[in-house]
Amino acid sequence: MSLSEPVELVRRLGAAPPVGAIVVVEQAVDLYIAGYARLDDRGVALDILLRDLARLRILEPDLDVFIAEVEGYIDLLHRQLTRQAA
Repeated sequence: MSLSEPVELVRRLGAAPPVGAIVVVEQAVDLYIAGYARLDDRGVALDILLRDLARLRILEPDLDVFIAEVEGYIDLLHRQLTRQAA
């Protein structure tokens, strides 16, 4: 099973994150969920990213801090979706 583009980007950039790496990953996540028109579908897509990041955390424990930052951003997006749906 291959990883989604945003998760693969975390894997590549997370080992020695250059300045601005989190911004690059955030943009990749934004592009990924923009492909889903419905808010429910976007929520599911974010859940899938979180699941894949959890897998990556097991495979690459050295990326833990960087993955936590990305998960924080995904949590923020989830909260925004919840507000939009209300």
